Amino acid sequence: MNHSSDTFEELTSLASRMLDDGLPPEDLTRLTELISNSEDAHRHFVTLCELHSMLEAEPVIQDALASSARPFNVVSLPGSKSVASDSDEELPVTKSVPLRPLAWLTAAAAVVVATLFLLYSSDTNPSQTFDSAENVANIEKTESATDPTNTNSDDEEPQKQYERAVLATLGSGSQQRPPTNFSVEPSLADDEISYNRHIRPILSDNCFSCHGPDEAGRKAKLRLDTPDGAKTGESPAIVAGDTDASELVARILSQDEDEIMPPPDSHKSLTPAQINLLERWVGEGAEYEDHWAFMKIEKATPEDLDGHPIDYFVDKELARHSLTRSPEADPRTLVRRVYLDLTGLPPTPAEIDSYLEDSSEDKYAKLIDELMARPSFGEHRARYWLDAARYGDTHGLHLDNYREIWPYRDWVINAFNDNKPFDQFTVEQLAGDLIPEATQEQQIATGFNRCNVTTSEGGAIEEEFLVRYAVDRVSTTSTVWMGLTAGCAQCHDHKFDPMTMKDFYSLFAFFNNTTQPGMDGNAKDSPPVLRVYDSAEHEAAASELRKQIAEKLVASKKILSESKFSETKLAEVTPEFTNHGEESVPTNLGDGYNFSKSQPFTVSFRVRLPTTDGRTILAQAVDPENKNRGWRIYWEDRGILVELIEEYPNRLLKRGITRRFRPGSHVHFTVTYDGSGNGDGIRLFSGGKYQSSRFTNQWFDSLENDFKSENANLLVGGKDPQTGLNPRITEFIVFDRRLSDVEVETLALYSANLGVEKKEAEKRSEKEKQQLKAFLATFSKGPYQDTIHEMAELETQLQAVESASALSLVMAEKEGEAKAHMLMRGEYDQKAEEVTPAFPAFLPALDESLPMNRLGLAKWLVHPEHPLTARVSANRIWQELFGIGLVKTSEDFGTQGENPSHPELLDWLAATFIESGWDVKHLYRTILLSETYRQSSKTSETLAKRDPENRLLARGPRFRLDAEVIRDQALHASGLLKEKVGGPSVRPYQPAGIWEAVGYTNSNTQTFFQDFGAAAEHRRSIYSFWKRTAHPPNLAIFDAPNRESCVMRRERTNTPLQALVLMNDPQFVRTSRHLALRVLSEAEGRDNRLDRMAELLRGKPLTDNERKIVVNSLDQFRNIYESDTAAANELLVDEVNPTFTVKASQEHPAPELAAWTMVANQMLNLDEAINKN
Repeated sequence: MNHSSDTFEELTSLASRMLDDGLPPEDLTRLTELISNSEDAHRHFVTLCELHSMLEAEPVIQDALASSARPFNVVSLPGSKSVASDSDEELPVTKSVPLRPLAWLTAAAAVVVATLFLLYSSDTNPSQTFDSAENVANIEKTESATDPTNTNSDDEEPQKQYERAVLATLGSGSQQRPPTNFSVEPSLADDEISYNRHIRPILSDNCFSCHGPDEAGRKAKLRLDTPDGAKTGESPAIVAGDTDASELVARILSQDEDEIMPPPDSHKSLTPAQINLLERWVGEGAEYEDHWAFMKIEKATPEDLDGHPIDYFVDKELARHSLTRSPEADPRTLVRRVYLDLTGLPPTPAEIDSYLEDSSEDKYAKLIDELMARPSFGEHRARYWLDAARYGDTHGLHLDNYREIWPYRDWVINAFNDNKPFDQFTVEQLAGDLIPEATQEQQIATGFNRCNVTTSEGGAIEEEFLVRYAVDRVSTTSTVWMGLTAGCAQCHDHKFDPMTMKDFYSLFAFFNNTTQPGMDGNAKDSPPVLRVYDSAEHEAAASELRKQIAEKLVASKKILSESKFSETKLAEVTPEFTNHGEESVPTNLGDGYNFSKSQPFTVSFRVRLPTTDGRTILAQAVDPENKNRGWRIYWEDRGILVELIEEYPNRLLKRGITRRFRPGSHVHFTVTYDGSGNGDGIRLFSGGKYQSSRFTNQWFDSLENDFKSENANLLVGGKDPQTGLNPRITEFIVFDRRLSDVEVETLALYSANLGVEKKEAEKRSEKEKQQLKAFLATFSKGPYQDTIHEMAELETQLQAVESASALSLVMAEKEGEAKAHMLMRGEYDQKAEEVTPAFPAFLPALDESLPMNRLGLAKWLVHPEHPLTARVSANRIWQELFGIGLVKTSEDFGTQGENPSHPELLDWLAATFIESGWDVKHLYRTILLSETYRQSSKTSETLAKRDPENRLLARGPRFRLDAEVIRDQALHASGLLKEKVGGPSVRPYQPAGIWEAVGYTNSNTQTFFQDFGAAAEHRRSIYSFWKRTAHPPNLAIFDAPNRESCVMRRERTNTPLQALVLMNDPQFVRTSRHLALRVLSEAEGRDNRLDRMAELLRGKPLTDNERKIVVNSLDQFRNIYESDTAAANELLVDEVNPTFTVKASQEHPAPELAAWTMVANQMLNLDEAINKN
């Protein structure tokens, strides 16, 4: 490098500090000076930024960097400028990786996209720029290029503009790391000191952990979070109005390490400004205030009654900072913003044109109402709620098996579309099962508290996990409705908030009275579970069939009581059972054990289980020469499992009894099958009683082909070839029909008394006589058997109706009063004081008549005078629309959370929400109609420095779209999106091996099986299957949470991996192909087609400058593909599903389609495409 080593070291130090923690203004000025004065400094700075980004995105790269000794390969297009050093010096920090043709082309596309960004930033005409093209280094863009004070020259090199944009953004903070020089607090020169706004945050951060609410952890018996604790006693810490007499002031000013507070070993310290604030506060009387979030909601009245109240409160705060609101966004930008916010989908060009052509004054309000009436409104709103509810399609722990709860997801969607009042929305989710005469929908709603992660791992202690489940429900409920970090009080009184340990376990008691087992059995239908019918007709049919079955059961008992049987009849019907043996079976079976997929059957036997947990065959009929086709019953991991094998191990139905058996115990086991080919057609019984079953391994639930093989070999109770063990089978019976539940129970009762028929009649007990009588009546011809068979037929019909329905996990309450114990250190077996359900003592009880169960808790939360619920909910809705809530810490409204940027506005919104009858759509409409929401998102360099996160709301919202919206938008723009509402989760493409990497052998989600066809591959992302230990990777890259726990606000990161997904993920490459085909088919002429593509993705056509760049890119790709037709054809092939391959034609030859595909891929990567402006 040309500059001196001292300068080099200074540059490296400043850049590193900037990337890690940010720089103060004077250092930022020095760094800018260094970069501006040297080309080598420019390059070195860019290299540092690139390395920092790579390491932040993928820690494993560090190993690759350390071991690499080859120069950096840079792909560049003709006319583009490489960002690598042009010196001969090798950079031993990256690998040279050979690029495949498609990868090379997508990398080239990335360079063109970057060039596109950089060139636009030099345009000073706001109407000729991308709203956010001037800063490609951070998702939270600034618009300094459009500011009149911008000194960029039109001929400034794109590389320099890029570096300046990076520097400006990193120096001013980001979404996750706000700069230290920004505050939403009012100027102290104009306002008196407020305890809540100025003092409490200082004390909470630095003092409350030792001198706060937690009595057990309190030091020196000093409490600073209450006036009594701070101002009373023999040596009060604070003497109001007297700083000289206040020990608090003396300690914060002390230079003695033994006296100063906070103490050095706390690794905390006060800034001079904070010390000055505390001194002034004590001198002015040290007035305390109740925490703002726990105070009653007070609705302020705007002084300007003509304008929108939201605008009044925003203008009032802006005036404190000598700022004003921005003008309204241009109509195209505003329409796209409203569409994305209300539906999660962009508008079509026709929809934009329709709005622009509408001359009515209320067209904007009409647009809002029309969009909120679409089904996509509920789908988009539900996505946020499901994050909070921690919804997933798997259990989340250990095997992470499939669970069936998607009807709850659909309930949430429908609730938003139906505009269910939020108070009712709350009550039904927390206590729908406790509502008198609860409907099916109200019971489904209780799935909210069945979304928690569960387990059935071997060695897990049921009582321990029941505690974990209740703890999770307390934490989630407290966070979602009250914005409280209640989980901090599980082991001790909360360190910062007034929630005691007793408060926590009193809430715990509300959730400690459910019927849910601690071990979920790895089953999709771990109880309590609800059968969900897809129509009222099916529900009525099922109800009628159950009624008829009950009537038949009563009739059968009457027939049985009046029947008489002789010893002769007994001898005729008693089967010839065979004892256990290596491969012994009843001699009259013939090939009656070789069943087909469409043939109902029953297999029943009594067995003494092995004394070890290893896999042992109990009975099977499989063909080892034909992929083990057949059926198998075996013992493994203390369970009994059944397999119907079409092709082992990839195509089979597997069912296992949920309960666990003791090794060496005697069990009567029966399996019945209805011949449907579906997993629901398999029923398992132990001791004659139906058992809840789990389905494992492959989690699809039907067979395509037969599992019968003519060469299947029968093995009953013989040695297992793997373990050498053999169980003791004392009887084995096969039926060529599915026995009814009554028949199975009768068979088991007879089995339990095997040999009683050999007793002399007068020596049999009355119980033995009744069991023999039932057995004879069941298995001999006559009125009783006829009735039982009729009942079996009704059960088969009921099974057919139910197999077309779904299941959903729900809540159910035990009888009796709910109780709990405080648990020392939160440990399940360290019980202390018994507690009963109660509301936190620091919050108002509000209504003494409420029942102390989940129903009472839910009604307390939505009581109109509750100080938290409406605030938290209004803040969450604001966060959805503006990217950041009025309270940024939407998950924490306690003393460690952030104060609201606009307190009066938050309370006005909360009060309005309650007054409207908790009308959710009304609140969205109110916010969207404000001028604050409708502002342009363009900013200036000055505003970007003063308020980079837009907390003061001097401009409109701009931030990167969420993961699901990015994917849905690509499908929508390409014309591929299937907008069906509701139904089971689907599995679109994802890379191979991800599930396997986290899966257990016996897990039914160990292996990913893709669903094929447009109805599955092109559904909205809210319907994608959510495996908690490996959620969809292309969504995870864009910060979608795994939903193992409640998430109130998503992180918003910016990494190179995101660009790689957009350029290379097969789903986005497919949408690029079809977007290209769409514009070629729907528009005529190059420019019209480019404009249509831009409109589909960003809502506006290209400007002249933009068109020049895109046309240049299109021409380059044409040249590439015309000289390499094979590469063009390769790009058009859909390797995931050939059905969606784009076929060339005479009208659209392969090179032309390929070139437009690459341009579409570039457009999908545009800042304006993946951001809401």
